[in-house]
Amino acid sequence: MRQTPVIRRRTLLGAATAAVGLCVLPAFSQSAKPLRLVVPYPPGGAVDATARLLSEKLPATLQGRAVIVDNRPGAGGNIAAALVARSDADGSSVLVTSNNHTINLALYQKPGYALEEFVPIAQLGVTGFVIVAHPSTNFKTLRDLLDAARAKPNSISFGTGGSGHPAHLATEMLKERAKVSMQHVPYKGSGPLTADLLGGQLPVGVISVVAAQPFVASGQLIGLGVTTKERWPDLPKVPTVEESGFPGYEYSGWIGLLGRVGMPEADVAALEKQLLAIVATEEARSRLHKQGIVVAPKGRTEFKAAIAHDATVNRELVKAAGVRVD
Repeated sequence: MRQTPVIRRRTLLGAATAAVGLCVLPAFSQSAKPLRLVVPYPPGGAVDATARLLSEKLPATLQGRAVIVDNRPGAGGNIAAALVARSDADGSSVLVTSNNHTINLALYQKPGYALEEFVPIAQLGVTGFVIVAHPSTNFKTLRDLLDAARAKPNSISFGTGGSGHPAHLATEMLKERAKVSMQHVPYKGSGPLTADLLGGQLPVGVISVVAAQPFVASGQLIGLGVTTKERWPDLPKVPTVEESGFPGYEYSGWIGLLGRVGMPEADVAALEKQLLAIVATEEARSRLHKQGIVVAPKGRTEFKAAIAHDATVNRELVKAAGVRVD
């Protein structure tokens, strides 16, 4: 799953920040309604943190128009997506979401929405996952894990945040490339998963960079590989999966905004430019980094192509994993 290289962006972001101060951003069409940022998850976490950053920064460009965050968790994100898909086409409701938006179309029998019901506005950043092992496994590298899995098919269990979770699909992609078989153990969230990894009840897991960083740094877990295109800034000693012998491998989670199809073109263009201006600032970059997000901006045209590619890749991975939710 291709993403724009995201690690070395300080010069680019600095230039973009300076440019923001020199241009006048287009205004939204006049509306009495607040701009509602619909989030598919409960408060807390990367997507919610992104929405709350935007709710602070967008009003300054909206001529006093209110911006509210509306958390609508449930059904893996389907409830929020369906809500925006059925909302008024006046641009007053937009979806702040992740690549679960494309995964769910393949994972759920009836997700309640279609890709064509949305218009991409902008991608803001990407997140990554780390393949980690408990020290008792004696795995020092990703090759150690894969060699053991190849020698004894299905003898090694790996945990993720659930069936169809992005970390699960990232591992399915690796299994397919490496031609190995391992047993998936789905957890309900990263908390129980991380606890079992630390306790040695689970030998291998695929968790977010934020969850992994302190335990890899302390040696409580061994970082075998990151799924992103480039090494993660907070885990500089952990190689990428691609560096470990799998050219072209990449699985990153994206965070971006989508509007309902039919949203006024002027509002789409205005919001796109305002969002890209916000994430070009050092403050936004720093705040998102603390949530495990690296700023990786894409305008609506590039974002639309990325979503279409993402949907195709995830459909194939969900099929290969043999998971389906009725």
